[in-house]
Amino acid sequence: MLLLLAAACSTGTERVRVEPSFIHVDLADPASAGTVEAPLPFSSTPTTVAITVTTYDVKGEPYPFNGQLALDVRPGRLTDPARVTLADGTWSGAVTIEAGFGPTRIWAKDEDVTDDRTPSWSAGVSQALTYATPSIPEMQATDNHETNQLEGEFAELRLADREVVVTALDPAGFYVSDLGAAPGNYAGLYVYTFSKPAPEVVVGAKLTSLNGQDSEYLASTQLNFPTLTVAEGATLTPPDAFVLDEVTACDDNAMEKLEGSRVRGAAVGVPSTFTPDSEAFADFTDYGQWPITVGNCTIYAESGSTVPDYYPPDHAGETLDHVEGMLKEVYGKWILTVLDPSDIGDAVAARKGAK
Repeated sequence: MLLLLAAACSTGTERVRVEPSFIHVDLADPASAGTVEAPLPFSSTPTTVAITVTTYDVKGEPYPFNGQLALDVRPGRLTDPARVTLADGTWSGAVTIEAGFGPTRIWAKDEDVTDDRTPSWSAGVSQALTYATPSIPEMQATDNHETNQLEGEFAELRLADREVVVTALDPAGFYVSDLGAAPGNYAGLYVYTFSKPAPEVVVGAKLTSLNGQDSEYLASTQLNFPTLTVAEGATLTPPDAFVLDEVTACDDNAMEKLEGSRVRGAAVGVPSTFTPDSEAFADFTDYGQWPITVGNCTIYAESGSTVPDYYPPDHAGETLDHVEGMLKEVYGKWILTVLDPSDIGDAVAARKGAK
């Protein structure tokens, strides 16, 4: 009966194998691939690697494939080329990658073809290029202030040769700073723990390891789902707040270098136009953000959940001694997250017309 069923189900057609079955990706100079003991520098800028791609059939014999294969790199980003064209089963040339960290491999894949042929879905991967993992400043440094070098990656950060300190806490996470890079040089980072940080995470604690999912939340860098190690019995002094001037506050690139760091606006104004019928007032009602001016530049403070008794509209038209907080971005809007009542100074100049 089983034989009869098998015969009945048979279509009588033979499976057609699509080649290539195997793809080899070889580094032109394996000796320059780096090692764990002597890794290549973190590739925050594009680096070029020479490779050879070769195709083989199901028997492991060279296969004279003519067509395109897709290239990729993990981890990191491939900047050029996205595809290569093989002639008689081989291609040699240079690929350009950036933001590789740890063991990084180049892939060649027969997928997403651009012509009418059927892909074989075979793939090959190079030997590992061993890059150093990035420090916080290396991860953060970018010309695009709405991203960072490792966005979307599970980021392993290099702390072993750095002094990284917890600078501030909030109800759902904490901030850290790399003391080897002064504030204003991509030193700060927010770590989102989704709830109150662990008891050992206190201001001044030294971290010796920090990993997590790198994301850009509304254009601010966060490390989510973190794993970390706090150095037992070791403390560090957090850096003082960076005092903003008008030039810095009006420059997105300069402010990006301060993201995740403590900053201070001295003698800041609360615009007199901050009235119930203004757009800024609507933002305050919806998000707890209120405008402050540093010179002629407007940034924002956020204090609704941390200093709930402070009502900023009462201070429209006044100059405050200072406003201090942790800097973040929301799509081009720079916001100081106030963490303590002392972070908001008293008025030093009354509103026009005040008694």
